[in-house]
Amino acid sequence: MRAILINHLQYLRRQPFAVIGMIVLTFVFAIALGQVNQAEPLEVPVFSTNLSEAEQAGLIQSLNAKTESTVFVSEKESAVKEKLEKGAIDMGVQLERDSYKLYLSATTPNTNLIEAQIANVVQSESTLSEAAERLHTTTDELRKKVEESSGLFAVSEKSFKESEFVYDSSLQALFGFSLFFVIFTVTFTVSTILDQKRNGMWNRMILSPLTKVQLYMGHVSFSFLLGYLQLALIYTFFHFVLGVDLKGGYPMILLVIIPFLFAIVSLGILISAIATNPRQLDAVIPLISVSMAMIGGAYWPLEIVQSEALLTLSKLIPMTYGMEMLKGATLLDWSWSQFLLPASILFFMGVLFMGIGLNLMERKATV
Repeated sequence: MRAILINHLQYLRRQPFAVIGMIVLTFVFAIALGQVNQAEPLEVPVFSTNLSEAEQAGLIQSLNAKTESTVFVSEKESAVKEKLEKGAIDMGVQLERDSYKLYLSATTPNTNLIEAQIANVVQSESTLSEAAERLHTTTDELRKKVEESSGLFAVSEKSFKESEFVYDSSLQALFGFSLFFVIFTVTFTVSTILDQKRNGMWNRMILSPLTKVQLYMGHVSFSFLLGYLQLALIYTFFHFVLGVDLKGGYPMILLVIIPFLFAIVSLGILISAIATNPRQLDAVIPLISVSMAMIGGAYWPLEIVQSEALLTLSKLIPMTYGMEMLKGATLLDWSWSQFLLPASILFFMGVLFMGIGLNLMERKATV
């Protein structure tokens, strides 16, 4: 196995451009797209026809507390509609006690994110009002009690955690594109097995003292280590050099990428076993990588996807669980137990892909 690793390292030293290219592309996309919404906060005017000024101010305060990329400001209805007609703004919001309306002059990539944020706040306020009514108290008093009681706050935080939509554009871009480009690095590295079998080098290595287990483990280990070093380098650079806030989850990130990489390495073995020549690999790997990134939430958060079919399909994609664990380690502040389910699913996928892939390879070798 050591000989396989040395061979890969020598090849990487001679031709490191593919790996360097993946790292550079990750930096470019993560920096460019991650800072789009951080240049200037988007200002969204808000008006109401039924709420009092105090109630409207409370809702606006709750909305602004949820994000730093969008600022909600109070304006008169006539002023908002005039701006919409002139195209001066893309969106206006009408807030009511248990509902809201969006007025759009144009649909932008932020529309679904802002709507999800508004819906979350309106639903939370509606729940708080209903609880205050049942407890025969006011909403302000109940909110004050919730804020003052650490125990009650912890329970509320946990109960609403699953439905809460937490979004950070810089981390979304960093995690999404780092996992996307590492798929290319890992799968193309594993696919060298196919090249060696086609040019006859595999048969010569079988005649050496190396066993097949050592041959496979050498390729798999190098692909895994190369992918891990790529991700670790990217996250380390963004955190310590560019100052991206990982919410204290940097050490956990270095752990949770292990199940994802194992699943991707195994997927690379399966793809290499199914493909019959390098040309098929050149076509299949980009197709699978882009599809996984789109369905698995690498380009945009799955919380804004409304198609049940796509959400169901995302449960079969390793990218989904990789993004979940990275966000759990940073934005969502998961406990150790919450990582068990996605990690177990990724390990199961990895074992399944590798088992099928190795079986197909051996069958082709005996045919």
